Formats: sequence, structure tokens, C-alpha cells
Amino acid sequence: MHFLSFIISTICLSLIGCSDHANEHGSLHVHQPLRGGVLYELGKHGSGHNFELVTNEKGQLELFVLDAHAENYVRILQKQIDLQIINPTNSTKVLPLHAIADPATGETVGNTSLFRSTSQVTALLPLSATMSSLKIGNSDYEKVSIEFSGNPQP
Repeated sequence: MHFLSFIISTICLSLIGCSDHANEHGSLHVHQPLRGGVLYELGKHGSGHNFELVTNEKGQLELFVLDAHAENYVRILQKQIDLQIINPTNSTKVLPLHAIADPATGETVGNTSLFRSTSQVTALLPLSATMSSLKIGNSDYEKVSIEFSGNPQP
């Protein structure tokens, strides 16, 4: 009887776990954005990182660096993240997102999970962009493609 309980428990755990194997075979497992924006996966599912893009009430673009399961904020050393925005005329414009300090959380420039544009981006939406470089711990993510139309409607 104990063996049967063990087998059933193992099957249940494998069905609810977050693994590449489960995703390859049609699992319904998804990660949800923490701020109601658009979530982007970096690296291998479950072992890489995520970031979320959202426009704030002032129309500025905010980027939050998140862990592999998009459950926790991850502070990084970078002071700026550059997005190369591709205009319809195929010209590019750099949109810098600056590190934001938050005394309430103890985050500082060079130790933060939040990056923000200084200007409104609503006139640029929808935007196609490439993130030049993002370094999270020992992981380097280069030339990440982004398609962002704004915050999803609830």
C-alpha cells in the first residue's frame, strides 16, 4: 500500500511541477506578471530569468527584473538598460531605461530590480525593440527581441 501511495504522489508532483519536460508535452503551466504588464522569458525555462514590461500612470516604460519563475524581484548591478527601438522607417532610436532607487525596499542604483524611461512612451506604442544587454548574476542576455503594445487590458 505504501508503494502505491508513493507512485501516486510522484505522479501528482510531476504534473504540477515547473519543468521543461512538462512544457514540451503540453503542460498548462504559465507564469503571471507581477505588475499586470507583459512578461518576457530569458534563457531556459525554469532556470533562466524573466523581466516584465509595463507602462506606469505617467506613461513611462518600466522594466522589472524577475527570477526564473517570475515570482520574485532580482536586483542587478546594471545602471541602465538600452532598448534599440525599430521605427516603421527601419531607423533606430535608443530608449534608455535607468536604474531606480527605492528607499522603501533598500534598492539603490547598482542594486535594483526596477528600470524606468525618463519620458513617456505611449506615442511609441506598439514598439519593436532589441534589448542590447542584460546581466543578471552570472547570466548575460544579449540582443533580446521585444514586442510591446502596452499593458494588457484587464
